[in-house]
Amino acid sequence: MESSGSALRVEPLRAAHLTWLQASDQAPLLPRLQSFLIRGWIAQAENLMPGLLVSRQPLALVAHEDHCLRTLLLIRPHNRQGSCWRLELQPLTPSRSVSEGGVMRELFQLALLGAHARSRSWVVRVRSSDQVQIAALRELGFQPIRTLRRWRPPSGSNTKGSDRSAIADLPRGCRWAGIDRRTASVLWPLDQASTTSHQRQIVDRQPIDLLDQAGPGSGMLLVDSEEGSAGPNSREVAIAGLVRHQRSDGEQVLEILREPAWDERLQNALPALMQRLAADHPRVTVVCNGDDGIVCDRMNQLGWSSRDDELLLGRSLWRRQQNGRLLQATRPLESMLGRLQPQRPPLPTPSLGGRR
Repeated sequence: MESSGSALRVEPLRAAHLTWLQASDQAPLLPRLQSFLIRGWIAQAENLMPGLLVSRQPLALVAHEDHCLRTLLLIRPHNRQGSCWRLELQPLTPSRSVSEGGVMRELFQLALLGAHARSRSWVVRVRSSDQVQIAALRELGFQPIRTLRRWRPPSGSNTKGSDRSAIADLPRGCRWAGIDRRTASVLWPLDQASTTSHQRQIVDRQPIDLLDQAGPGSGMLLVDSEEGSAGPNSREVAIAGLVRHQRSDGEQVLEILREPAWDERLQNALPALMQRLAADHPRVTVVCNGDDGIVCDRMNQLGWSSRDDELLLGRSLWRRQQNGRLLQATRPLESMLGRLQPQRPPLPTPSLGGRR
């Protein structure tokens, strides 16, 4: 795909593109792009065999000009069934002939035109200050879904190799558990409660998709469903969770999940969790719902610094498809009603009156 009036081209990443990097200033990108190229081949196989292979690998699109890569766009599966994909834009060098917004639109359009056959919706995380990218996405039909606030740990929070006795313990009755096949269903209600119905329709996720958000620092805070219960018959529920945001730049980002109603047990549990997280991962970024004033106040009190806001935008074809299904569903009803309509004039009713 070539932009009209310029030498800029947008297309899937190919092996030929890597040869341009060896003797240029972009040589440090070579290892990452080699990995994306190989994973893109696997993604194509996943696309061809949806019943056998789960969608996990990203696809890479590039905008290039004069044998120089200008922008990279990664398309990552946001669920394992491959119906929703996440777009991640990485500018490399400015184009000489096309504006920054023009390059973005070219890449986003190529992604929406069928980079993956089963894609029905797309989501993008964008810094709220990146008005150029937001404008390009809005022009293509993307709508804001959520606002996320980004936080960084307080300085000097790394206690590795030092005395960790000052780190607070979790309150009694609470325990921390990782994300696995058994606990994913326990965390699932928090994931659903932390999102809007519109977002849930777009992302089209299932509990199994939480396994892809497991990683260092992720997990959930479990408590007994009934206070004071214990033993093999007691059931644990999650009152908070941390899930990983997958990123290609290697940045560790975790999102806080919780119920809309504030659980008083988090009053002491949240400081302990954040203190442990900052000690083990001093370069982590934690995000929470930008409208969650309670958590934002707690993070401020704990000394975490607010970086900026991030917008989650989405675009979906589900509504259009559902409307088509409704139209199809009316046809059998119309045909049934049509059969009940008389096809010939009614016969006269015989008279029962006496003859003269």
